Amino acid sequence: MDQPIRSAQNPLIRRFRAARNGEQPECMVAEGVRLVAEALAAAVQPIEIAWSPRLAGRPGGAELLERLKCLPDAERVLRTCSDDVLHRLSGLESHQGVAAILRRPLLELDALLGPAGAVPLVVVAAGVRDPGNLGALARSAEAAGATGLLSMVGSAEPFRDKALRGSAGSVFRLPCVARVTDHDALAWMRRNDLQILATDASASSSCWDVDLRRPTALLFGAEGEGVPGPLRSAAVATVAIPLSRTVESLNVAVAAGVLLFEARRQRR
Repeated sequence: MDQPIRSAQNPLIRRFRAARNGEQPECMVAEGVRLVAEALAAAVQPIEIAWSPRLAGRPGGAELLERLKCLPDAERVLRTCSDDVLHRLSGLESHQGVAAILRRPLLELDALLGPAGAVPLVVVAAGVRDPGNLGALARSAEAAGATGLLSMVGSAEPFRDKALRGSAGSVFRLPCVARVTDHDALAWMRRNDLQILATDASASSSCWDVDLRRPTALLFGAEGEGVPGPLRSAAVATVAIPLSRTVESLNVAVAAGVLLFEARRQRR
């Protein structure tokens, strides 16, 4: 086994930081036992995986380490580090002894329509700037059976580390496309005859009354702000979730969960 990397000047640290900061747009960084395990289970391609002695002491860590050592290209991608080096390349205050640079999927918009025969249900994040919220939105989308997630220009990116953590691995499995302009998104939705619905807490139409069995794009904006103007104007309807009068709005991932599971109920 190679000697562990111990130097604080090792290029590995710079590579992880660059990937995390978006300087390598073809890459994403996953950290922690569960997230790295989820990536491997989803057959996401690893570029580099750094691990330290702390990994073996974490719940599930020993099992993950055995899986890492059995990877077909383990000799090429695995990097053994000291705990201090792992801390330096990590984006977490307290690391779990494992972090991975992964190949980000580069998909076309049509991948969001789902497999042949599926009725598309596309979640559109418009102005959702908090990466944790975007990750949770992806998790709700996968749980409810949405066919894909579209993150508009001005929203957080699903492939950044905080969004990956917020998704609990859903981004590895749910088709996601990011940095799409209003013009391109609307042209694509119309070309595929998607019903465009915007969520708005002040809308007069209830989510219980809209037909979600059709091919649909559900637009979600930031809590308290709603869907931005151009996209909102393109929607065939705005819908609201009926709330208690003492509550003004819901977190975007919670709101998405309500609407998406209503779509799932209607499509049974």
